[in-house]
Amino acid sequence: PKLIKLPRSGGVVSRDAAFRRASRSQSIKRYFYGDILPPKSPDATNANATASSSISPTTAATSPLQYQFTPNLIETPIHSLHLHKLTSLSLTASLLPVSSKQSTDPIQITTLPSSEITSKFQHSVWAVCHPSAVEKFERADAASNGGGKKARELFLAGVAGFVVVEKVDAEREMVSLLSPCGGSLPSGHMLVGDVAWME
Repeated sequence: PKLIKLPRSGGVVSRDAAFRRASRSQSIKRYFYGDILPPKSPDATNANATASSSISPTTAATSPLQYQFTPNLIETPIHSLHLHKLTSLSLTASLLPVSSKQSTDPIQITTLPSSEITSKFQHSVWAVCHPSAVEKFERADAASNGGGKKARELFLAGVAGFVVVEKVDAEREMVSLLSPCGGSLPSGHMLVGDVAWME
């Protein structure tokens, strides 16, 4: 693919870092909680009409917001998690010597040991790898006789969803994850980046 840089149109304003952080935080919250539901309209029946008339405007204004979704808190043993962190990307032709090609795989992922899953990951956003991608990843590693895991099987595949680390309990060796749905995780393989989110 070839990227073509176009001139900036008149009136275009660049978004600063603070705006981008706020926008990203709102997008993450919308992923877990959905949109804010509009307030329920009073029923046409006399009973509900009487009840609604007894509510003061101050009470209605201070009522808690109702969201579309209700996320769940999932506790998972640390030893059941496999964290994969991106360590390098491909080099462009301009960064390489003339007529030379990159010899290593352009996508490198380091698998972190369980001992490194500590409180430093609190509030981190993890991507849950899809089971089919994990299967291809492990099959590619077995075919290479342990010579190196095929990182692109995880990195380029679609993910099953995202979770946020709420707490890492080192004594109990458990990790509390905020998940958009209940039940067990699709897989224990997670992609770790630099994105963090806190309510």
